[in-house]
Amino acid sequence: MKPTGARLALLAGAVTALLSSCATQRPALEADTRAIKAEDLAARISARSSRIRKITGQGSVSFESRQLAGSAYFDLTLKKPDSLLISFEGPFGIGAGFFFLSAQNFVMYNSLENRVTTGAPSAKTIRSVIPFELSVEQIMDAFTGAFPLPEAGPASYTVDEGRFLLVYGVGDRTHSYWVDPGSLVVVRYEVRDGSGDLLLEANASRIVERDSLCAPARISVVFPEDGRQLSINYTSLDLNPPETSFVYAVPPNARKSVR
Repeated sequence: MKPTGARLALLAGAVTALLSSCATQRPALEADTRAIKAEDLAARISARSSRIRKITGQGSVSFESRQLAGSAYFDLTLKKPDSLLISFEGPFGIGAGFFFLSAQNFVMYNSLENRVTTGAPSAKTIRSVIPFELSVEQIMDAFTGAFPLPEAGPASYTVDEGRFLLVYGVGDRTHSYWVDPGSLVVVRYEVRDGSGDLLLEANASRIVERDSLCAPARISVVFPEDGRQLSINYTSLDLNPPETSFVYAVPPNARKSVR
């Protein structure tokens, strides 16, 4: 799908606004392990992330697997820890449906097929409507660009190319977090197995600051083992907006299925 000239102009303007917001960020914390202890850095990262309770935004999402691929524009409303409503838009501004997720259930409405699917929000049932086996927490983390740190202390704490690097051992896996010293956002995250093979790689970029709150406007998650990829690109992003709405409507004549 190719955006129209008008859409391109709107996207360019939104991206410019997002990029200009980064210039107002507070001075960067010095990327030096002697300047701050690992546990203090981890506490600051967690505190920064926990301050973001709600998000509204617009953008595009794309996914790819060995079986299928697709992309769409979206409007999003999110409230931590477990409420998410995404309205999708297809070519030429045609509404494609919505996806609602909470701790108790999910609702997926496909307007092109006039079909609504409901179910309990397990990774297995969610994969029946989207091509990724993700938990509620993982979906929320993907759309907020948050990669929570383990509670235990890191196995190593260094600086890599101007970023703090925290490495944790979790079972037989190694979790590595690269942290931007200016925003305290995890901008790269890797999970490797005991043999060193890469299981997951995530990247976050185009950091947006709103009233001292920081979040990435571009997030990508890759699972190298099976070729799955998820990319989220916000063209507008509002952190802790005063009002949010999770109201949705399903046509009474929609075909129904339960997972």
